[in-house]
Amino acid sequence: MQTQNHTMLPNGAIVQSMNIHELMDATLRLSDVLAEETDLIRARRYSEITKLHDEKLRLSGLLETYQSVLATKPDFIRNADEKTREELLYLTDDLAVSVRENFHAVAVAKAVNGRVLQAMMDVMSEHQRPSTYGASGQSLQSANLALSMNLNQKA
Repeated sequence: MQTQNHTMLPNGAIVQSMNIHELMDATLRLSDVLAEETDLIRARRYSEITKLHDEKLRLSGLLETYQSVLATKPDFIRNADEKTREELLYLTDDLAVSVRENFHAVAVAKAVNGRVLQAMMDVMSEHQRPSTYGASGQSLQSANLALSMNLNQKA
């Protein structure tokens, strides 16, 4: 039996407690968290990024919930005054910029780290080729042996 993925809509109690100012605060905070993460990546302080993970997941989940609400109840935004809607639009644009910059920084760091790892594997492969002895007792370099390395990483 094949199952289908369905987007879970928030329950009624959650929808009732949601407001546009919470949406704006979450949007601003996620943008700040992504900017901080981007700065840490560019400074190669990867171990400090983990402190942002839980908050980033929480904020992303909250914004996904709001997205579900907006898909079913567009009046949520329409009922806000014009200044609030404009501010939300500005915050959303700012979040989009932060997401693009973060994505770029992560992609660059991943590519650089991949090349460093490949260089390390190449060097280790050259230095770890075992010698063998032929029928006349001469030491011969064996054929190129493949070296396999595995880097454990969290997605």
